[in-house]
Amino acid sequence: MDTPQNIARSEIHNFLVRRLGEKEAEEIMAYIDSEVEKEAAVNIDATKQEITLWREEMKNVFATKDDANTLQKKLTKRVSSAEGTLIMWGFVFWITVILAVFIIFKFVENH
Repeated sequence: MDTPQNIARSEIHNFLVRRLGEKEAEEIMAYIDSEVEKEAAVNIDATKQEITLWREEMKNVFATKDDANTLQKKLTKRVSSAEGTLIMWGFVFWITVILAVFIIFKFVENH
């Protein structure tokens, strides 16, 4: 089967007028137009449904601004908590080192 060619509407109309007459050509052209419109409507509906499906999928898969803000708040809390813990352990470490050095100097001084 050959590849379909683009044929202008006027060419089809002229061909039908020559073969069948004006009235019959108009009836056939009206039928063709209605069928083309039906097919276009079906294609448009299918495309709209596909777009809706993609939008829903994107909404469910990708994060929204609210999700990003919630995540940022959670991360801020966790980082703040970790900073506090690190500062506390830093003080514990240095106090322990100072006490150890003090005890070592007392021990060395007495002997």
